[in-house]
Amino acid sequence: MIECALQLNDNNILYPFTEEDRGKIREFKKFQVLRAKLYGVKKPRSLEQLALYWVCCKTVADNLEDKTKEQIDFEVKIALKYIKSFRVVGGVTFIEVGSISFANLPHIESCAFFDRAFPVLAKMIGVTTEELLQNAPK
Repeated sequence: MIECALQLNDNNILYPFTEEDRGKIREFKKFQVLRAKLYGVKKPRSLEQLALYWVCCKTVADNLEDKTKEQIDFEVKIALKYIKSFRVVGGVTFIEVGSISFANLPHIESCAFFDRAFPVLAKMIGVTTEELLQNAPK
C-alpha cells in the first residue's frame, strides 16, 4: 500500500501532485487496476490552476483592443464582486479588489473563484467556457 497526493484536472483525471508522488505511482504496472480511498486535504493551491487563469486573462486581452491581462483580471474581480474596499474621494470612486495570491486565498476559496471567473472571461470574448479553456495555450 502506498500513500500519495493526487490532483483532479479539468478532464476528471487524477494525476500525481508532486514528482515524489509520481515516483510512488511508478511502482504499479500500466493499466493495473488499483483500489483507492480518496479524501480531500487542504494542500497548497495548484500552480497550474493559477497559471491557467492568467493565460485565459491574456487570451481575453489579446482578443480585445487596448486591454492588458491585468485590466481583464480587474474587470473579472469587479464582475464577481470580489472587492476588498472602495471609497469616494472628490467624486472619484477608488476600488481595491481582492488578491488571488497563494498567501491571500486558500485552495477551496480559489477553486470557487476560478469556477466563477472562467465563464466571465469566456463571455467577454463571446465564447463558451469550454472553448476558452481548450484554446488556452498550454
